Formats: sequence, C-alpha cells, structure tokens
Amino acid sequence: MSDETAEKFMNCFSKFNPESIKNEYYTDLLTHLEDDINVEHTKEHFIYANKMGKKYLKRYKKYFHNPDIREFDMQHEQWLFGEKKYADPVLKAIDEFMEMAV
Repeated sequence: MSDETAEKFMNCFSKFNPESIKNEYYTDLLTHLEDDINVEHTKEHFIYANKMGKKYLKRYKKYFHNPDIREFDMQHEQWLFGEKKYADPVLKAIDEFMEMAV
C-alpha cells in the first residue's frame, strides 16, 4: 500500500476509540439485510477477523453475492489498535481491493 493511501485510511479511523468500535460491532449484528445482495458492477470486500467468530463469516456469505473475504487471525478491528503485524497485512489487502477492477 502506498504511504499516502495508508495515511488517508488510518486518518479516517483515528477518531475512533475502543467504545466506538464496540458500538460498531454491536450494530453490525443488528443490521438487517436482504439475502444474496448482488449489485451490478459492484464487488463487496471484507476484512474478516476470525476471532470475531464464525457468525460474521456466515453473515457475509449469506447477505452478499460472492464477496471477496480476506481472513486474518485477529480480534475485531485489532489491526486499527494493534501492532504492525496486524495492520500491515490488512492495509495490503485493502490496497489490493482498491486496485481491483469490477
């Protein structure tokens, strides 16, 4: 990921604190969506922290048609608050998502 892209992305999340992330996690579980959402010329990309539990993975696959899911061995949003070993691979995946043509 370019330094510029990484900096922009990290600045977007700099205002969050652990409580806001907890609230995001909770509201994600309550959001109701139609099954198999498929929007022409659109690809859904997900960062899946496998320590969140299988319910998120199941949810992504249920609600989105053929989503691009990148799995990482970490807690929910840990890459935002953790060490480089969490942040670097996630930022690389995000960069790859952004480079993909739909």
